[in-house]
Amino acid sequence: TTSGGRRKPLGITLGIITSFAFFTLTLSYIVKLIPFDPDILRLFAVAVIGFLGLTLLIPKLSFILEGFVSRLSSKFATSNQGNGFTSGLITGLSLGIVWSPCAGPILATIATLAATQSVNWQIVLVTLVYVVGVGIPLFIFASAGAAFFQKSRFLSPYTGRIQQFFGVIMILTAFSIYTGYDRVLQVKLLDFIPAYSNFLYKLEGQSQVKSELEKLKKGDIPKPSSPNYVFAPEFVGISKWLNSDPLTMAQLKGKVVLIDFWTYTCINCIRTLPYVTSWYEKYKDKGFIVIGVHTPEFE
Repeated sequence: TTSGGRRKPLGITLGIITSFAFFTLTLSYIVKLIPFDPDILRLFAVAVIGFLGLTLLIPKLSFILEGFVSRLSSKFATSNQGNGFTSGLITGLSLGIVWSPCAGPILATIATLAATQSVNWQIVLVTLVYVVGVGIPLFIFASAGAAFFQKSRFLSPYTGRIQQFFGVIMILTAFSIYTGYDRVLQVKLLDFIPAYSNFLYKLEGQSQVKSELEKLKKGDIPKPSSPNYVFAPEFVGISKWLNSDPLTMAQLKGKVVLIDFWTYTCINCIRTLPYVTSWYEKYKDKGFIVIGVHTPEFE
């Protein structure tokens, strides 16, 4: 947001929350109707973020892009010409696509409900409230950053260098998203600042929040016909086993078995791995077995 007009932060914020809400609610339906690799969207976002980083790094390329955006904006509304709103919107739309889906219990509930049942007005309302709540601090942060750079006269001689610096950051970000290294960085940041994740868990884990989310799910989960214990079902529908031959319940008889449903792209799943592996190392000689079932959360 260091370049562009005063409305660029607004464009970025609207772009993020719009694309994020849309793809959260509709991606599973889109893939069913039009079979395609959803990773294409991620690669598209990587390309856009990397290109915008190049425009900050190379002034001549930035002038070409600004001229194109200005001509495009003038076709829709002359008042938007040169204010950075359109370029900010494009950036925001890209960021919304690659926004990490594992942002806590509230988002997980929204995504699960959207993927497993028809999207009704309640799910849409919860999603809108969620993105508005996230969008407000994003907009404040983006606006404050832009205002700081615009009003700091002592930084004026270095504005070009600062933009190039952020261009490098955007290119590195695009590369890390493409290689998947952004997940590693998320884990390291949360390990470095554990209080942040603890704050999110406490905020989203309040009894009132849980109660309201349970109301959305009420009646969807079948109640057990009997309170008595039953035999664990066999593993079925698993096409490939890693680090082990296929296991059966007969082979596991007498063992204490932890079945961990997880996905390698979920920051919350990644953070539990040290605990699960430490339990295994501590109790494996006493009959403790861990079976991890990779279960993608989204398409």
